[in-house]
Formats: sequence, C-alpha cells, structure tokens
Amino acid sequence: MTNHVLHAYGLNLMVAEMLVKDLSPEQMCAQPHGLINHPAWSLGHLVNSGHACCGLIGVESSLPDGWAESYGMGGTPTPDQAANPSKDELLERHRAFHARISEALPDVDAAVLAQRHPKEPVRAYFPTIGDQIVFMLTAHEMDHLGQMAAWRRAMGLAPAM
Repeated sequence: MTNHVLHAYGLNLMVAEMLVKDLSPEQMCAQPHGLINHPAWSLGHLVNSGHACCGLIGVESSLPDGWAESYGMGGTPTPDQAANPSKDELLERHRAFHARISEALPDVDAAVLAQRHPKEPVRAYFPTIGDQIVFMLTAHEMDHLGQMAAWRRAMGLAPAM
C-alpha cells in the first residue's frame, strides 16, 4: 500500500510544480476576488504539513522560525511579497520534504503507523499516525492543489495541465 500512496504523493508534487511554473512573484501572492489562499501560502502550508508528517514518523526536519505560525492551520495569508518566501524557495522546500518522506516512509515500521495518534483532539479524525500520514500525503495535499487550480481560474489564467 505504501507504494500506492507514494505514487499519488509523487503525482501531487508534479501537479504543484505545474500549477506555479508560469507565475510571476506578484501573482504568487495575489488574492483575486476575495480568494485568501494564494499559491505562496498554499505551498508554504504544504511545506509545513510535510514537516509535521516527518515529526509523526520520526524523520529529522526543521523549518525557519515563524514558519508554522505563518503557514500552519490558522495562519493568515498575506499579499505582501516580502513576507512570503520566493517561489523558488517554496518549491525547493516542497521538493525536499517530498524526497525526505518518500525515502523514509517505506522503512517506517508498521507498528509506528498503527500507533494511536498522540494528539487527542486529532484522534477523532485520525485514530492512528498512519491514518493522518495517508491523508496528508494524498487528500490534504490535493485539496490545496485544487484550491490553487481554482485560484488560477479566478486570475484568468489557463489551466496548468
């Protein structure tokens, strides 16, 4: 099953790169028609999510100070380009987490994935660590990529695929 999840995760990375390849720095932070989650925030959020997944499966990772507050749940996207990393930095970090997780996950002991989720409020959605990992690498990531696809349409841009 892990191979199937990692295949989908790899496709998500390809889609992410296609969605932003033609965007200017200004576009990365634009919020057309009241859409809040711009591509810079969405990619930053996926990087933050990769960091969280690494923590759940015992893989070393770190992020710059303030990243979790800016790009975690409840973080507020800002249109200020200077307050967001560049597209290149976001993509580099996103690729790095994809690589780190894709390399590590096949070797994670099944007992780790079967462990009860350590955060009680999260258990209502993800009873085990594995439940959250599969969700984060597939549905969660694709949800935010779907937002980016809708954002492209709101910007009047052609579909990325």
